[in-house]
Amino acid sequence: MSLDRTVGVTGSGRASAVPDVMRLEIGAAATESDVATAMDRTGRSMRSVIDALTTAGIARSDLATSQVSVHPRYSSGDEPRIVGYEATTMLTATVRDLDTAGDLLTAAVHAGGDDLRVHGVSLVVDDPSAPLAAARDAAFADARDRATQYARLAGVRLGPVISIREGAAGGGPAPRMVAYTAAMPVEAGEQQVSATVDVVFELL
Repeated sequence: MSLDRTVGVTGSGRASAVPDVMRLEIGAAATESDVATAMDRTGRSMRSVIDALTTAGIARSDLATSQVSVHPRYSSGDEPRIVGYEATTMLTATVRDLDTAGDLLTAAVHAGGDDLRVHGVSLVVDDPSAPLAAARDAAFADARDRATQYARLAGVRLGPVISIREGAAGGGPAPRMVAYTAAMPVEAGEQQVSATVDVVFELL
């Protein structure tokens, strides 16, 4: 077989998936005159948030501290000096029941008060294996269709597959969340899982 008797194409495919898990990145921050007081206040605020989340149904195994830090705050002017310290702690909460997500976020806001910081909210598919498999099916079918067209245009027939190489897979844009009101509604929306594949076919 000659390499001149092959055709290489890239196929792409997509499949829809409905997010079923929310990742909530929240924190507490407080500025006080000394490190100990700042850390103590931040710790108390975060404990209140954790208690509120667990009371609302979040398992402790779905809560993880992701960051603890403290930084000096400086005065403005030609000769800045330390005027206080800001302590920050961050928590990642995994919400597995999206029907309760809005109430959980609202509970965290009330528990943390003015010390609460919401760093990010993302909605993800917990197990993307099924939509990813569907995206691969679509990608390979697309590659075969492209190769079949090229073979027809060249006046030959499409032969067997010589090689297959999968490209990078990915998800679509993050679903949106509506603005905070009396409670925080959460829209799961829909994501697109994508796959690409490079396929080389023999030409007959």
